[in-house]
Amino acid sequence: MPAESRPAKPRGFGLMTRIIFVHQAICLALFLSGLRLSSAGGISELVAHRLLGIVVSLAIVLAIYGVANRKSPKALPWLRVFLWIGVVKILVVQLWLLAQGDIGLTSYARAMLLNELVAIPVAVYWSRPVHARYLSSLGHAAGSSVA
Repeated sequence: MPAESRPAKPRGFGLMTRIIFVHQAICLALFLSGLRLSSAGGISELVAHRLLGIVVSLAIVLAIYGVANRKSPKALPWLRVFLWIGVVKILVVQLWLLAQGDIGLTSYARAMLLNELVAIPVAVYWSRPVHARYLSSLGHAAGSSVA
């Protein structure tokens, strides 16, 4: 009987969770390799961006783990904040790179635009109120099954 009272996951919950994990793994790999290359090549302008990218990516991974695996309603607001910080960070760095006018930086900005095409829909998806209702109903369902 408790299985019947369990609330259904929002549509796309599993897919978007996997997209976040894969996207952040790719971002971490690129930020770490870029950090190594920029320190070897003497390109210091992008070091802060890459360090911030590593921190934001790790924060997103921890928050999505809290939301998806631990079903923590407290992790959802943090996930939303970190996802939108990532979107804004990408946009600011893109504008800065385009202002530099270097061909190599422009191709890097194009790659970041593709990154933005993943980051914005993911951030919008996790900003929907259905996720907060789902996670809070899990807490209520767990509390009522204990009583």
